[in-house]
Amino acid sequence: MSFLSANQQYKLSGSSLSFTEWLDREKAKGVVIPKAGITDVFETEMLKVEQDVEPKPKDSKRVLGLNRNMLMLSGLVIVGAIAYKFYATKK
Repeated sequence: MSFLSANQQYKLSGSSLSFTEWLDREKAKGVVIPKAGITDVFETEMLKVEQDVEPKPKDSKRVLGLNRNMLMLSGLVIVGAIAYKFYATKK
């Protein structure tokens, strides 16, 4: 996103009003005209909001929000414990 300064917007508008009159009119309309130094903060905040709104790509290494490798390891431990218990009772 690039934001133009008030002076640049005034020049592009081609208005016959003086700069101060034009600026007052734009403020009365509710148009946000960024000032130097504020623009950078505004841009970074807008980028944060855009990133929060955009859907994040799916992580293929997660199942139900859990790491796939840890789920497989846990499953292996559980199956091993059940197999050992079954083997111990048959013996």
